[in-house]
Amino acid sequence: MFCKLLWYDLKNGFRSTYRRYIAAAVAFCIMFVSAYIVVYSYNVGAKPEVPVQATLGNTLLYAFGGMDEYIPEPGNPFRLPAFWLLSYLLLAYITLYYPFNDLEEFGQNILIRSGGRQLWWLSKCVWNVASVVAFFLLAWAIFAVGCLVTGNSLSMELSPDIFSICQMVPDYQPPATLTPQILVLPLLVMAALNLFQMTLSLFIKPFYSYIVTAAILLISAYYVSPFCIGNYAMPLRSHMIMANGVGLNTGMLVSVIILVVAVIVGGLVFQRRDILKGEG
Repeated sequence: MFCKLLWYDLKNGFRSTYRRYIAAAVAFCIMFVSAYIVVYSYNVGAKPEVPVQATLGNTLLYAFGGMDEYIPEPGNPFRLPAFWLLSYLLLAYITLYYPFNDLEEFGQNILIRSGGRQLWWLSKCVWNVASVVAFFLLAWAIFAVGCLVTGNSLSMELSPDIFSICQMVPDYQPPATLTPQILVLPLLVMAALNLFQMTLSLFIKPFYSYIVTAAILLISAYYVSPFCIGNYAMPLRSHMIMANGVGLNTGMLVSVIILVVAVIVGGLVFQRRDILKGEG
């Protein structure tokens, strides 16, 4: 029965959100073109001894790296990491409404036929995580195709100058690669944050839970803190680059804890929820 529920959610969930994935694909194409142009302009202007290539690692860091630590002081305005914030707000929006819209439409019948609310909720959780994975796979695929089309490699090694392009001066010798911080941690963080958002939507309207998600991301951009989960989704905030940066293992642990707690709490709350009242 769970497999049938999951197949139902994967099929109908994608059907109801595919336009948002198309919007995400367009955004990723724009990000890659921007990265390619910025790298080309840097090579022409700075004329580094070893030209920077728009490799997969460099372009992913440019698009999803986040930002350096912000230090409030005169003459130093706060600059949002636009691509980073846009991507994750779009991802949070993709998974925002489907579970509750489905419950108001056909989900009640499916829930009754499934024989239990726990299976229904668990299926929605797996769908949510699958949506996050699909989002990142789409981004990686578009960036990889962009690299191949422009004659760049799919290497995840980073050029030292990419940190200058990202407007950052590392505290340490820049690492040759940040593959786990670029590929694994953002996916895990956003899976946890999206499940938290879905669970929060059991208490307040989904729109307000989305506002909370946006606030968490904005606060994470403003403050470097291990208590602001968005920092772990910023490779440029890694402790391998910044003296007071966040750690990979800590980020994975925090994300898993939030993910598990969200699934458990959401399941307990949904078990007692009056589904006839809709969103609430």
